[in-house]
Amino acid sequence: MNNLAQRVITAVIAIPVVFFLLWFCDYTRIGLMCFLGAVGALEWAKMVRKKYGGPDVRFLAFAASLALTLAWALKDGLFFDLPAVPFVLGMTMLSILAIYIAIAYAKVEIESLFPWLVMQLGAPLYLGLWGGMNVTLMKSGQGFEQCYAFLLLVTSMWGCDTVAYFFGKFVAGKGPFGRHLFAPTISPKKTWEGAFAGTIFTMLWVMFLAPKALAGFGVEFDITKGLLLGLLFAIAGQAGDLLMSALKRWSGIKDSGNLFVGHGGVLDRCDSFYLAAPMLVLLLDFFKVIAV
Repeated sequence: MNNLAQRVITAVIAIPVVFFLLWFCDYTRIGLMCFLGAVGALEWAKMVRKKYGGPDVRFLAFAASLALTLAWALKDGLFFDLPAVPFVLGMTMLSILAIYIAIAYAKVEIESLFPWLVMQLGAPLYLGLWGGMNVTLMKSGQGFEQCYAFLLLVTSMWGCDTVAYFFGKFVAGKGPFGRHLFAPTISPKKTWEGAFAGTIFTMLWVMFLAPKALAGFGVEFDITKGLLLGLLFAIAGQAGDLLMSALKRWSGIKDSGNLFVGHGGVLDRCDSFYLAAPMLVLLLDFFKVIAV
C-alpha cells in the first residue's frame, strides 16, 4: 500500500474520532488536547536526546505538557464545572522549570548543559505553555458550537496542508504553473506554488466561516477581516510546519512518531496547528481592543 493510500485511510478513521471527542463533553475535549500536547512533547524530547544525549526525559516532557495544557483549562474555571484556579498555570510552569534545571545540573555534562536544557524545555514550553492556549478557543458543554473557533482553525490547517500537498505534487510544474522549491534545505518537497494555493484556500475558507465560528468571542468579522485572518492562519500554519520539519532534520529523524499511520506522529500531523491556534487566541484579543 502506497503512502497516499495510507494517509487517506488514516484520515478517514481519525477525523470522525477527533470530531466525536470534540463534540461529546469537556472531558473528551480537554483530554484530546492534553493527549496530543503530551505525545508531541514526548516526540520532541526523543529527537533532542538523539542529538544531545543526556538523561531520558521523554515521560517528564509528556507529563509537563499535559499538566500545562490542563492548567490552561483550569485557570479561568471554564470547564468541568470547577471554580477558577488563578495561579495554577504559573505555579505549574515554575515547578516544571525547577525540575528540568535540577535534572540538567545533576545529569548533563557541562559542555552540553545549556543547549540540552533549552532544547528539552522547548517541549513543554511550545506544546504546553504556548500550544495549551488552544483550549481557550473552546467552551464547556456538549456540541460543536462549543468549539466552533477551534474547528475553524483545525479545518483551515487541514485544508491548507491538503491543498498545498496536492497542488505541489500534481499541478506545480505543469501547464502554466512553474515549480519553485519553498524551503529546500528544510523540506525539499514543498513548493511556492503549493504554498500559495494552500494560502488562497485558507483565506477563502476563513472569510466564509469566521463570522459564525468566532461570533461568540465578541468580534465582528467582515470580508476584509476574514481574508486577513485567513492569510495569518496560512502563514502561521506553514511556519509551524517548517519549524517541526527543521527540528526533525536537525535531529536526523524522518518522522517524529508513528501514531498516525502514513502521516507520522503528533508533530508531523499537528505541526501547523500548534503555532496557529495560540496565535488566534492573541489575535482575538487584539481585534477586541481595536474594535473598542
